Formats: sequence, structure tokens, C-alpha cells
Amino acid sequence: MPAARRMLLGLGLALGCGGSASSTDSASPPATPAIEEPSAPPAAQCPADPIDVTVAPGTRPEHRDVEFWLAKLPPEAADAVLVPPSDVSALNARFTEVEGAWHDPFDPALADGEGNAGKIDERLVWMGERVDDGRLLEGTPGDFGAAREIARTAEPVDALHMVVEEAPLWCAALDTGLYKPPVDRDFDRNRCASLHPGEVVRVLRRSPDGAWLYAHAGHTTGWLHAPALTPALPPEHLRPLLDGPALRPTDDDLRTEGGRRLRLGTVVPVVGHEGDARRVLVPTAEGLVPDRVRPDGQAVEGVLPLTRRNLWSLALAEQDTPYGWGGREGHRDCSRLVRDVMSTFGLQLARHSGVQAKLGTERIDVSTLGEAGKLAQLRVAAQRGLVLLYMPGHIMIYLGEDRGQHYAVSAISEYLEPCAGGPDTVYRIGRVAVTTLELGRGSERTAYIERLATLVVFGPGGSGPAQGSGAGTAGSEAVVGPT
Repeated sequence: MPAARRMLLGLGLALGCGGSASSTDSASPPATPAIEEPSAPPAAQCPADPIDVTVAPGTRPEHRDVEFWLAKLPPEAADAVLVPPSDVSALNARFTEVEGAWHDPFDPALADGEGNAGKIDERLVWMGERVDDGRLLEGTPGDFGAAREIARTAEPVDALHMVVEEAPLWCAALDTGLYKPPVDRDFDRNRCASLHPGEVVRVLRRSPDGAWLYAHAGHTTGWLHAPALTPALPPEHLRPLLDGPALRPTDDDLRTEGGRRLRLGTVVPVVGHEGDARRVLVPTAEGLVPDRVRPDGQAVEGVLPLTRRNLWSLALAEQDTPYGWGGREGHRDCSRLVRDVMSTFGLQLARHSGVQAKLGTERIDVSTLGEAGKLAQLRVAAQRGLVLLYMPGHIMIYLGEDRGQHYAVSAISEYLEPCAGGPDTVYRIGRVAVTTLELGRGSERTAYIERLATLVVFGPGGSGPAQGSGAGTAGSEAVVGPT
């Protein structure tokens, strides 16, 4: 197996987005944080159970406000267009050079039956090794063997559909769970993604009873179990609809007059205007049907220009929405938040944070630098454009610096704080939140700034991914899991 492919498989089941992954050591001694930390309790008082919180330490009310961060920028920087809409298509095309990145579901090459069988088998072998040696535990004993049989007997098909209701996309054909020990039911390692209503999927395999479908969603492949989908849609009809006039929701609260929810991260075809309303097509079990919607500031027609104001506004508007590993219950984890927000600008990012770290118009490897060096690079990168912060298992949207601390927004499950003489204390935040890069300092996982490995920049003048920065087979499906 090629080294890049093994790396992606390994990344796939590494817990991220604020979960319980271990982390690497920093290249320099930790700096003294500017925010005063509370004194640790005696070991006997170290909490044994997680503590629920709603705000991370060091985050003040003003840090939640986009205007606070915009006011720190030089004149005109807030609304400077960092990637012109005319350049988006070319940048998306360069993203496809990266292994595990977006692959257009309309591409006829996806119907390669032999190639799909090989990808399915490769994933099952990788997962099976971990089930066999106990690194992954089945929710119901024997179900992974049943998933292997479903994959073996599934018949090749080829049809495009739209998702009607939010649908979990499983890495293997089982929905009873695969967990790292000790078992935490919130982190099913078999969750590859959750698909929003309106997403296009290309169904490539079907189990003999029709209950399980192997599908390509562009950003992820996996198995759907009895999903609500439209009937098959002819590509010659569907493609022009998606390439034509369309709404892009800017949050999850927009509903059509027929009561259908339109989610951030989706594209809604527009077929006409009626005053301030738009006539749109929405997916149903009967096919695409007409409906009406009034955007009312909750959607844009076309794409938004990529500016700091627009990106930060969208990301900060998602604060306090629940965290969901792999899309659990339709919620977002760190990489899905980044993907859905960036799609509003027409950018097609990967689903996996480790692949997102290879995109952008520029990537800066800071993994070998000390903390001072990382912060120096971060300050320079933030002047050039928008910055995503990647560390193994997590990705964040950088906001800026305040009183000596650096802040970012991300979907996060939990964080650790040290407890003198005892185990680290687990704080469950479980939401999209603004945090400092000091979070976790002194704990087993270490601080975000210590773990920071890559700065992903979106700004003018960059060329996007290049050979030698993770380029490989376009649209590889080797990635397992949602990290």
C-alpha cells in the first residue's frame, strides 16, 4: 500500500475535533500563558467524571462578536476579497490533485466497478485488522463480519440521487458502532459523515435486499442504510440545475414555505423569482418538487466573496450549535464545520481535516518550530489571508490576537486541564466555540499551540496544492472516519 494511502487510513480513525486523541510534544518549552489559570485542587479532589461547560477558559463575551475581530484589522482588510469568485473553479480543480480530496460525483470514472471493489476491500482490510486485534470494539459482536458479507455480495449499480433527509454515511455497512476502548458511545469510529438534505450522491453498489447502498458524496464515500433519497436523477438534467442559479444557505434555520429545512453547506437550485421569494427545487421521495423560500438574510444567490468579514461572520454564527463526531445526530464536527462554511464561497474542501490541511492557496508547515516560531509565522500568514489551523485530529478557523492570546473558532467536543497529583480533568463543551490556543496547556494532550502543525492560508497570489504537498490519486477514498 502506498505510504500516502496508509497515512490517510491511519488518520481516519484518529479522534479529533476536541476528542480524546493523544498529541505530539512541542518543539520548545511551553510559554507562560497570559491568562491566569485557577490553582489545581488536591489529588483527592480531582474530578473522576467529565464536567460540562459552555465557555472555554480565557474566552470573554467580546470574543464571540465578529465586529470585535474585524476592528483589529487594518483599514479595508475586513472586506478585501481573498479568492476572487472567478478563481474558485480553478482552485477547486487543483484541490482534486490531493489524495482524499473532493471528487465530482458526476465524473463517469467513479463508475469503475473494479476500482470501487478495490477501495471497499482496502478499507475493510484496514478496519478488520483493528477489529481483530481489539483496537476497535464492535457495538454488537459479529456485525463487522456481516458488513464484510454485505460488501462482498453488493451488486454494482450507477445512479445519481439527492438526499431527502439527513443521512449517516457509514464507513462499513453496519450501524451498531465501532469504538476505541474504553467505549464512548459519542465516538463511533464507523461514522464517515452525515449527508445533508440536498446533497448529491452517486450510488455505486446495492446490497441484495436493497437496504444498504455504497455511495460517493464527492467529499466522502461510505454506506447508507435505508436512506431517504430521490429517485434516480438523470445527470443531463441535474447538472444544469446545480450549475445554474442557486441559493446557498448561510445557516441551518432557513425553511421553505413547504416546511423543508435548508442547511448550510448545500446548494438549492433556483428556477424563478416571485417578488422577494425564490422558486426553488427541493428533493423529495417523489423527485425534485417546486417550493418557495424567502432568503431573508439566511441565504445568498450565487456565492459569497471570500472575505474575512464573510467567513468569520458565518463561523461565529454557528457558535453554540452542538458538536457531533462524524455528523452524529446531524451535528457538525471540526472538519464538517470548515467544509460547510467554505462551501458558501463555492470552495469544495475535503471532509477530513488531514486532507483539508493540504488545500488552501498556501500551506506552511510549522510542525518543527517552537511556539515562538509558530506564532511568528501565524501573524505573517494572517496578514496575507484567512488561516485555518491544523493539528493532528483537529482543524480551526483563526480569528486573531487579543491581550497576548491567540483565538480561533472550531467545533470541539472536550478539552483537558491538569489536576495536581491526579488525572487530567475532562471538560465537555460539545459545541462550536471560540477558544484560545492555550487550551489544554499542561495536560496529557498539551496546548493547541504546542500541537499546531500546519497553517492553511486562503489569500491572493497562491497557487493551491502542488506535487510534493500531498498530491496523489485524485479523489482517493482511502480516508476512514470523519476527523
